[in-house]
Amino acid sequence: MKVKRQKEIAKNEFRKNKDTRHPAYIYAKVGNDYKFIGLTHSPITDNVKNIKLEKNPNPADKRTAYFRPKSERAKVNKFKKKENGWFFSKKDKEKINRYKK
Repeated sequence: MKVKRQKEIAKNEFRKNKDTRHPAYIYAKVGNDYKFIGLTHSPITDNVKNIKLEKNPNPADKRTAYFRPKSERAKVNKFKKKENGWFFSKKDKEKINRYKK
């Protein structure tokens, strides 16, 4: 039986992961999955160096923010509601675009 390729729908939103409680930048939806890049305050996650952002995408948080240097996939129901008012600075958007796969 031939597996039907699912269409990828572009997204541009932030949601918190229900399991890790960390925010994630969601850039695509494929079937019932989101493709995302994890955000954190930690410079290192699982012995991997995170990439520093110029500006925290959460306007209410002045702490230094980082993103994980790999794209991940998870079910749509693993995320909370969309965060309003969050955005990347122009420089950060360029950095993130290099890691989307």
